[in-house]
Formats: sequence, C-alpha cells, structure tokens
Amino acid sequence: MIVNKQNKCYCIRPDKPSTNWALETGAYYLVNEATAAGKALAEKIIQQAPYFDFVLDEHNQLVDITPTERPEEALEAVQSAKLTELSAACSQAIISGCDVALSTASGHISLTAEDQINLTAALNAVEQGAAGYPYHLDGQLCAIFPAADIRLLAQAAAAHKLYHTTYYNHLAAWVRCCTEPAEVQAITYGAELPADLAANMANILGGVETENEKL
Repeated sequence: MIVNKQNKCYCIRPDKPSTNWALETGAYYLVNEATAAGKALAEKIIQQAPYFDFVLDEHNQLVDITPTERPEEALEAVQSAKLTELSAACSQAIISGCDVALSTASGHISLTAEDQINLTAALNAVEQGAAGYPYHLDGQLCAIFPAADIRLLAQAAAAHKLYHTTYYNHLAAWVRCCTEPAEVQAITYGAELPADLAANMANILGGVETENEKL
C-alpha cells in the first residue's frame, strides 16, 4: 500500500505489497503489506481514511496512524451512494463493449456476462488448436473467425474490461478522499481523474501493456 502524504488517499497493488511503485515516490508513504505489522497498519488506514494523522519514526517512515474526528455521518452516506452509482456505471460501460478491428471484419462486441462466457469458450478452443471458431459482431451474422481474430477479440475485451475496472478503482479512491459532500456529488463516471490518480492509473495500465508485449 502507498499513502499520499498530502491528502491521505491510498492505493493498493497486490502484486507489489512491499514496493513504493508511485511515479513520485517522495509524495507517498509505503506500508509494507508483506509483514504482519504492515498488513495490520494497512487495514487500519482503510478503516480510518482519510481521518487520521501520520505517526513517523526517527527516519520519517510511517509506522502508525492516529485517528482524528470524523465529520458528520452525512458525508459517509453520500460517499456510499456515490460508490454504488459509479459501480453501476462501470458495469454498464463494460457490458456496452468495445469496437474491434479484425483481419476479416470490423465492428462492435457487447460484453454481457453471457458474451464473456462465449468469448472465453472461443479463446479456449483456439488455444487448444482449433483453426477457427464461430462468433458474431453486434448486428452481424455468426461467422467462423480464424484463430488470430478470436485472439484479437479476447484481447480487446480484456483491455476494455481492465480499463474500466481500473478507472472505477481510482474513482472510488477519489470519492473516499473527499471531505465535503459537494465534492463527492461532483464526481461522475467519465470525469478526468486528479493528476496523482491519473498518473497512477496510467502507470498501472502501461505496466500491463509492457507485460503483454513480453508475452
């Protein structure tokens, strides 16, 4: 976990529990979740954020937090409602799907739960050696797509879903950092993230793209 020194927002990456992976490391404290003490502190921060003061050791490292007074319950109610609203918007954005450009055709694919199951079945078939598999673009007849196109469909779907789930995660972090109901209400799905969260999201998505290129 890393915690912003200024606004006390936190972000978590399960793949890097003990690394300060922020672009500007000096702007964040690291909570080493690989240790029992660090894990306990991370849970404490999640419960109290952003209503706490930092407790530092002689090396200016974060070792604990001291909870501070919370504002009226109204803020938490507004935050909860906003998170529900944003989560629903994220789900709808994923279901709405994405455009795809294939070797044989171009169009749009929806990504309902059933669509995702069907696409997974198609990908599994070609990964096991099938030369092609039946699928359809929105509004078009079902056709046998070559294995390469099935892989492109799966990659586009995965990238689309990853983008929206990551974006929602950062919107939620933004909502939790707000201290006034009006700030929370102003956040909408599709809004531009604050600079630090936008940079972190770009860092995460860029890292995934790099790993995919290696594969």
